[in-house]
Amino acid sequence: MKHHLHDRIPVIDLFAGPGGFVSIIRRKPGKAFEAVGGKVAEQVGTRLGLSRDQVEILRNCASEKAIGELMSLIGRANRTKFRNQVLRPLLDAGLIEMTIPDKPTSSKQKYRLTETGKQILNQDK
Repeated sequence: MKHHLHDRIPVIDLFAGPGGFVSIIRRKPGKAFEAVGGKVAEQVGTRLGLSRDQVEILRNCASEKAIGELMSLIGRANRTKFRNQVLRPLLDAGLIEMTIPDKPTSSKQKYRLTETGKQILNQDK
C-alpha cells in the first residue's frame, strides 16, 4: 500500500458480510475508501473502492427505492449499465438487497440497505 506524502499510516476496518468482506481504508481524516467483496483486481488501474454513485445509492437506500428512483438520484439513463456498474457490485458485496429476491426483474422490485450497508454508512459519522 502506498502512503500519502505526509506518511500517515492508514487505518483499516473489516466487516463480514453475506457476500464476503468489506474493508474501509481511511487514508485521510473524514474520507473513506471502501474495497468491496474482497476481490483482487487483475487489471492495472481497476478500482476496488465504491464509486461516488454507489455511495450516493447507499445513502439513499435507507428506505426502499425502485431502480428508476435510484437512477434519477445520480442522473443515469441506461438501466442495463446502471444495474451492472452500480447495483450489481453493491448487491454482491451484501450492502443492499432486493425486496423481491426471487423475481429480480419484477416491475415492483425495490432495493434497500442491509445491516452491513448500514454499518458502513454509520462508520464514517
